[in-house]
Amino acid sequence: MSMDLSGFVRKKTKITIGGKEFTFSELTLGNLCEFRAVLNTRREVYNAKRRKRLIEESKDIGNIDSLELIKYIDKPMTEDEIDAEMETTDGIALLAYYSLRPSHEKVSIDDAKKILLPNILEKVTAAMFPPVEETKKKRPRQPVKAS
Repeated sequence: MSMDLSGFVRKKTKITIGGKEFTFSELTLGNLCEFRAVLNTRREVYNAKRRKRLIEESKDIGNIDSLELIKYIDKPMTEDEIDAEMETTDGIALLAYYSLRPSHEKVSIDDAKKILLPNILEKVTAAMFPPVEETKKKRPRQPVKAS
């Protein structure tokens, strides 16, 4: 049974870029999972090419166990690598695409790349990862003492 999220609203920030207003939504863990899946797919494609080349080159060299070398290639991305990808131009564009998608259904990753200007990256990043607003805790009411 799933939770009713009908009242859940992500924080949205409007940013004017090139005379047009764009609405960026804060990113969810789901968006970050999508981002991670894209990175893992890219890594697997890259590793497949590397494995093929490694096997071919090890035959030419001889005396090298290509399977032993493949162990060094076939490693999952580390958290540090994923964090570093978030700061690349492609990473920022992909995250911006996820942020724009709820309000701009027809946006593409290429569109996100085209509208992101270096001078607004700080605003866009703040819109995608807004600070958590602290709610003031109410002190429980103390019973009134009878006099």
